[in-house]
Amino acid sequence: MRSNSSIHLSGYPALLWACGFAVGIVVDNAVSEMMFALWGTGVGLGIGLFVGAEVWARRRMVTLAPLGRAVALALMAVCAGGASHAVYTASSPRALHSVVEAASGQPLRMMGTVANAPERGRSSTRFTLDVDKISGPDSLKGMDGKVRVTLRPSPWESSTGSFPRLHEGNRVQLTADVQTAPGQRNPGGFDYGAYLARRGVCCTAYVGQPSNVTRRGRSQSALTRTVVEVRRHIRAHIRQYVPSEDGRAVLQALLLGDRSRISDEQQRQFATTGLTHLLAVSGLHVFLVGMVFYVLLRPFLMRFRLRWRMVEVGRAVATVGVLCLYMVLTGTRPSVVRAVVMATLFIGGIVFQRSTHSLNTLGVAALVLLAVRPPALFDAGFQLSMAAVAAIVTIDPRLQEWLPDRWMQSMAGEWTISTLTVSVAATIGTAPVLLYHFGWVSIAGLLLNVVGIPCTGLALSAAIAMVVTGGLWSVVGAAFGSTADLFVQGLLWTSRQGELWLSWGGVRMPEPDLWVLGGIVSGAVALAQWPRPRLRWRCVGAALLFLTGGIWADALGPNAEPTLDLLFFDVGQGDAVMITTPEDRRILVDTGPRSPYGSSAAASSIVPFLRQRGIDRLHAVVVTHPDEDHLGGLPALLRAVDVERVFHSGQRVDTDLFRESRRLLKRRKIPHSTARRGDTLSVGSSVRIEVLGPPAHPESVGIESENGRSVVLRVAYGETAILLPGDIESVAERNLVRVYGSDLGSRVVKVPHHGSETSSTRPFVQSAVDTMRGTKAVVSVGQENQFGMPDAEVLRRWRAFGSEVHNTARSGGVWLRSDGDRTWEVQWRN
Repeated sequence: MRSNSSIHLSGYPALLWACGFAVGIVVDNAVSEMMFALWGTGVGLGIGLFVGAEVWARRRMVTLAPLGRAVALALMAVCAGGASHAVYTASSPRALHSVVEAASGQPLRMMGTVANAPERGRSSTRFTLDVDKISGPDSLKGMDGKVRVTLRPSPWESSTGSFPRLHEGNRVQLTADVQTAPGQRNPGGFDYGAYLARRGVCCTAYVGQPSNVTRRGRSQSALTRTVVEVRRHIRAHIRQYVPSEDGRAVLQALLLGDRSRISDEQQRQFATTGLTHLLAVSGLHVFLVGMVFYVLLRPFLMRFRLRWRMVEVGRAVATVGVLCLYMVLTGTRPSVVRAVVMATLFIGGIVFQRSTHSLNTLGVAALVLLAVRPPALFDAGFQLSMAAVAAIVTIDPRLQEWLPDRWMQSMAGEWTISTLTVSVAATIGTAPVLLYHFGWVSIAGLLLNVVGIPCTGLALSAAIAMVVTGGLWSVVGAAFGSTADLFVQGLLWTSRQGELWLSWGGVRMPEPDLWVLGGIVSGAVALAQWPRPRLRWRCVGAALLFLTGGIWADALGPNAEPTLDLLFFDVGQGDAVMITTPEDRRILVDTGPRSPYGSSAAASSIVPFLRQRGIDRLHAVVVTHPDEDHLGGLPALLRAVDVERVFHSGQRVDTDLFRESRRLLKRRKIPHSTARRGDTLSVGSSVRIEVLGPPAHPESVGIESENGRSVVLRVAYGETAILLPGDIESVAERNLVRVYGSDLGSRVVKVPHHGSETSSTRPFVQSAVDTMRGTKAVVSVGQENQFGMPDAEVLRRWRAFGSEVHNTARSGGVWLRSDGDRTWEVQWRN
């Protein structure tokens, strides 16, 4: 049914209170020195002002009491939000993180309770441990804190047995390597530390031996035990009745909110095509689980000839109970809590015959979530959930008003148009959030949702029927399981085809542009307020001003001139340097290491950066030598992006990694050749890349080792030179100094061999440093690595010759930029 009403925010007190509450959280987060007492004083002043306004209104006929009440309520909302955030983030005197910092990497023995449903991947199990005791000098002592624990067999040690199967509520004692949670280490990377901190988790722990984990008991809570048993029942039915592995993984996500079994490739396909919301438990899933149950209960209860009031109360209580159970089963994610709160208020309105508006219920849901966990305000999931619902409520009616009535006459036409308009409204509402956090908004989802939403709904419905009937009639359970699997395959097929044909359809913003984001928000508000011409045109004017400001900012900003960029990725104990020329040609020098588990630093560090910036092609990859810490990421890169050409040192090694890389190069028909001294890599007219090493016959000058035969590059752009010497050691350094001498002098130098004592000899450092204009020396090295790199004496040597030393282990990725004259560091963290 179409609505011609516009949105008057003053009629939605819960929404306004939630906005004020959020403002208080933002202020307290930004001004960390503000204390709870200050916020409490503000709440008290607000209450006093409100009482004063009421007294004033009673004594005078014409007053400013309404304004006083509004100011008082706003003050109370803001201060209540700030107080809640201050309390939530206050450090406990028994805080765990202080003990972890003092432990200096030594294993710690802890005892606590499993706080959530463990996520069981193919080779590991992850869960959050609510720690209450930790090992002291003589015994366990009381402690407060949450730790994100990973159980995974160590590849370096022979383990006996298997890890105990843990469930939520289990009491556990374990000995683990505990560290403070890592922050964002590279541009385009994920800030895992901030993500965990917003959930009250301070540290991460790794356990490699089953003998270091002991289960001490089960939860004493009847609710927790019930939830664990229901989860076990659902997982067992999924394993028994769903035929395909992909189907089991997706249904586990839909029913339990556990996406750990969905492959990274499949999750990437959903993200690229704008279908990720179908895998995240949200309003669609709550509607199917709860509202369908609510509707079906009415005819069932009416058969008992109950009065209308008893029927309504009975089905309301039963439905809310089912929804709350589903919320707990799926891990109380923000989108589920929001949907359950809104559904509960909607059902309550029916029972008590009171009208409810979606914006008010949305405000109540936001207040509930923020009151329980104030830092949730900064989560992308919370912001997306709220923005999507707000846009659907306010923008979707406007879109439907503009369409011809004849398009809505048939049931199929009405359903198709409704799906499209809801998708468009949700895309408009969530676009600023997606662009800010992920730099990408897919337009393909507008069309793919027409197929994806029915597939998801039918798959979830069949899966629920499978869980309900599977324990009674195995044949019926198998039939529903096969049906659910069929629709899951349809959903996966939709995501694959969408990526194949529509992955180009979207808007990309590599770095958050507040001008553009402001324009999008203003435009969205203009759509929502379209029936109110004055406010509508004000918002349109604001959007145009924002966009005009963005154009001028780009034209006059520091990025208007052509530059050469060098990004030294933090890949742990390894190397990876991205060169971006003024002509936007990209050359990657080395690809980082690969772990014994098969994962590579390229997949977690380099590929996210490339995807965030929409880079799907590398013009060249140079592998300086075939050691694992330089070659390890090449297979992942070859699978992720197009590579025009690969250069290498010509060395061969007998390793699985080397053979896999050769097979991929051959299969993808990528040209590859050996780089030798005197070669020049063609990368455009403004940049020259020369190969300084290895010489054609390295053994003739005494260079025997693999490290010594590394490819050495010198990049020249204007008056700026960059030296990338791989892992060369003292013999190769002497040869370079003898052949090139002072011509080695560079504004930027990658310190050879991760700062090892076998490299960076005094003559080499003296020749490589540009004493006239200064040199930035970058050490690419892993945190607390077992080799003790970088060597302290090596760092002193570089500094002694006037170099400014950067260390990826300390600072994360190092991004340097040059205009051909000056060279400066780019501050890439927001």
